[in-house]
Amino acid sequence: MKGFSRPLTGGALLLSLLLTGACGGAVTPATPTSAEGRCVTSYDPAKDYFPVKQTLRHAANFTLTYAKHYQTITVKQPAPGAKPETYVLLRCGTPDPKVAGATVVETPIESLYSASTTHLPFVTGLGVLDRLKGVASAGFITSAQVLEKVKAGAITEYAKGQEIDTEKVIAARPGVLMTGGTEDKAYGPLRQAGIKVVANAEWLEATPLGRAEWIKLMAALTGTEQQAGQVFDKVEGDYRSLADKAKAATAVPVLPGQMYQGQWSVPNGGSYVATLIKDAGGTYAWAGTSGPGSTTLDLEAVLAEAKDAKVWLATVNEWKSLADVEKADARYAKFDAFGAGQVWSSNKTLGPGGGNDFFERGVARPDLILGDLVAILHPDLAPGHEFAFYQKLTR
Repeated sequence: MKGFSRPLTGGALLLSLLLTGACGGAVTPATPTSAEGRCVTSYDPAKDYFPVKQTLRHAANFTLTYAKHYQTITVKQPAPGAKPETYVLLRCGTPDPKVAGATVVETPIESLYSASTTHLPFVTGLGVLDRLKGVASAGFITSAQVLEKVKAGAITEYAKGQEIDTEKVIAARPGVLMTGGTEDKAYGPLRQAGIKVVANAEWLEATPLGRAEWIKLMAALTGTEQQAGQVFDKVEGDYRSLADKAKAATAVPVLPGQMYQGQWSVPNGGSYVATLIKDAGGTYAWAGTSGPGSTTLDLEAVLAEAKDAKVWLATVNEWKSLADVEKADARYAKFDAFGAGQVWSSNKTLGPGGGNDFFERGVARPDLILGDLVAILHPDLAPGHEFAFYQKLTR
C-alpha cells in the first residue's frame, strides 16, 4: 500500500512535483442523486437503460462502450506494466451478459472505498459524497467536506498504517474499491473474497484533460452521467479558453520540479506536464524529448541545461521563502530564477495532516492548473488573478 494520496510517493510524485495551478471560475458541484429506485424491477430486453451516454474525447487509458443494459469499461493499463482489465457495469436488476474475463459490477453503486485523494474531487463534483464510505487514510486529505465525514464516522479508514485491513474491507463489502493506479498485495485476496476492485489509473494519461476525463468512470459507476458531462464540459471549455489566450504570447523558459531523494525528475515532451507548460505559454529545456512520464537527472545536469530559466515551478510543502530553498540545497541559488526571485511552489493550500490540495484537486481541475501558470508566466494576461495552488516564495 503506497498511501492514500498516490502522487505523494514513487514515480507519481516525481511527475506531480512539477505542476498545478489555479484560475477560472469554480465548477459548481452537481446536485446529489440517489441510487435508490434505480434498480430494474421488471427487465425489458428491448429497452435502453442508458438514455444518457458518455463519450471519451481525451482519456486514452480506458474505453467505454454501451449495450442496452450494461456498460463495458476496459482499463488498458490499470498499473504500470499490468495487463488490461475489463469491467461490466451491469444495471442492477438486469441479467448478467457473461462477458468472459470481465469483473461484473452492479450499478449504480451504493458504496465506494477509495485508495487515492485524487478521486475525491470527482466524488464531490458529482454530488455523490454520501456514497463514499471508505478511504485508505485520511492523513493527506484536504477536502473539508470529506474530512468532516471522516470525523463524524460516516467514512472509515481502511489502511491507516499504509497496509490494507482486508478483514475490514471484506466485512464492509463496498460496491467498489477503487485503486489509485497501482497494484497492492491485498487486492488479490480481496478479489477472491468477492470485493469488486476497479482500477483508476488516470495518472498514466498523457494529457491534463485526459486525466480529468476519468470523472466519467466515476459517473458510470454512480449513475451520474449527465452531471459528469456538465462538470467536464465546463472544465474543458475553461481550459481551452485559457490556452487560446496564451497561444500568441512569447514562450517563457521555465524550470519544472526540484530534487527528490537525490534526483531531479524532468517531464518528457509527451507528458501531461509538458502539455500544461506549452498551453500556458511556456517552454523548457526538455520540451523536445519524446514519450510520456519523466526522466531523472542529477542537479548538475539540470543546471547545465536550465540555469537561465526565467521561472522556477516547484512543489515543496515546506518551502515558504527563498531562504528555505537555499537551506534545502545551496546549489539551488545558482539558478537565474532564484536570483530574480521567480520561484513559485504549488503549496498554497495544505490540509491539517499535511496533504496538498495541489495533488487532490489538480487531476480534476486542469483549468485551474493552467490558470495559475498563465498568470505566473504572463501576468499581463491575467490581471488580478487569484491563485488556487501556487504562491511566490518570499525573499
